[in-house]
Amino acid sequence: MIARRTMSIAVLALAACGPHKPAPIAYNVDACDYCRMAISDPRFGAELVTKKGRTIKFDSIECLLSYYKQANAAGDVESVWVADIRHPGVLIDANQARFIDLGPGRAPMGRGWAAIADEHDAAAIGVTDRTAVKRWSDLL
Repeated sequence: MIARRTMSIAVLALAACGPHKPAPIAYNVDACDYCRMAISDPRFGAELVTKKGRTIKFDSIECLLSYYKQANAAGDVESVWVADIRHPGVLIDANQARFIDLGPGRAPMGRGWAAIADEHDAAAIGVTDRTAVKRWSDLL
């Protein structure tokens, strides 16, 4: 009985150590943890998940980038997620995503960064220059 109970606790502990996932963003309710603006546009939301499983939400990729640099230097980043502009509200792994610059004033914080799932999506929203499609590491 004690061995079975110990085994159950060990299995639960290992399950808790698995990768943490992003939490859903409550648009027009949640606020950006960096600039404190309301997260209102599901095309541009983003999240950072810390090593302890805390989810930090952002209204734009620009705010995410600013926060990420501090958190990464502290070794506290487990994963980074960005909203897919072609599928508003759907978060994709920033390391797998591609990024395009829509130009000034076309995103919540003014810079214009947007995320897409892959390079083929760039053409679907009018970006034809392949050099304009960036990776997460390029933004850093």
